Amino acid sequence: MKSHLERIIIFTMAGYLLILLLLFVQEWYIETYPAPPKPPLKVERIQFPRHHKYAVKALQQYSQLPEHKKAVLKKLIDTCLVSVGQWCAHVRQSCFEIVCIGELHAEATRRFLSTTIFPHLDTDALLLEAAPLQLQQLIRRMKTGRDYFPLLDADIMSILRAAVDTNPDIRIYGIEQTQDQAEDSSGHTNPRDRSIADNFWAVFRPGSRHIILFGAFHCSNDQNWLFHNLLVQASPGLKSNMFNVCVLGEHQHGAIEAFLYFMDEIGLQKKDFAVLENRHLPAQITEWFPQLHHQILKKYTSLIVFRSNTGV
Repeated sequence: MKSHLERIIIFTMAGYLLILLLLFVQEWYIETYPAPPKPPLKVERIQFPRHHKYAVKALQQYSQLPEHKKAVLKKLIDTCLVSVGQWCAHVRQSCFEIVCIGELHAEATRRFLSTTIFPHLDTDALLLEAAPLQLQQLIRRMKTGRDYFPLLDADIMSILRAAVDTNPDIRIYGIEQTQDQAEDSSGHTNPRDRSIADNFWAVFRPGSRHIILFGAFHCSNDQNWLFHNLLVQASPGLKSNMFNVCVLGEHQHGAIEAFLYFMDEIGLQKKDFAVLENRHLPAQITEWFPQLHHQILKKYTSLIVFRSNTGV
């Protein structure tokens, strides 16, 4: 018979093993069935104090204009702004074959995209910032009825479901750089985005509308990033059927927050809105809001700003 000490040791070891098993199961469950994060609690109108100075200075310059010039400037700004529904209609009625939507990987952005953008776009192909195997797993989760699962820290199920509901025949691709491409990418500037561009062209079908949903940097027209690479590589005829758009919440970027504060104060209150052509905004905006111009306006054809559910 086992001694009393041996029994204690066995029971102790069994207890430790049981605790390890429970921890493993808990970790597996959290990873397999992640819960949506709680929405942020910030409600302050000014969340980027360092950027707010541009709004204050712009309001001072605006106040010094004669009344008729104030009215002209307001009208010029207002004519550049459309509702998000009008923006979607513009895309639907166009011949655009490549639309690169740059986003922050945030829950609020994904909610906005899934409820306000994707249900109203005619999309033949959706291209995501995921590896092919990872995408297969995401689609399998969607088909089994999962309500929530993150891709890059924010829910992607709602976007996949909205895209499929709008077009049951949609083609969905994961075009992230593969491991083999990463290992064979020395000697290039930003090789990841070169690989992503190669992966895009591998599935591109002329005449179809391809919606690329990637991080904002990838969809900017900065040199060596994805959209810039696609523009450089596209045929002259295709270039005119490509455009990029940045989607941002009111409090996701300091320059956007400052610009919206200015708009509110001069009587141009908007909820969710879009700028069809950033280059058509009045020169005063690029002058008074230099960070907005350099970081967003000049890097994208279009801009969409949402103010509902604007979490970080």
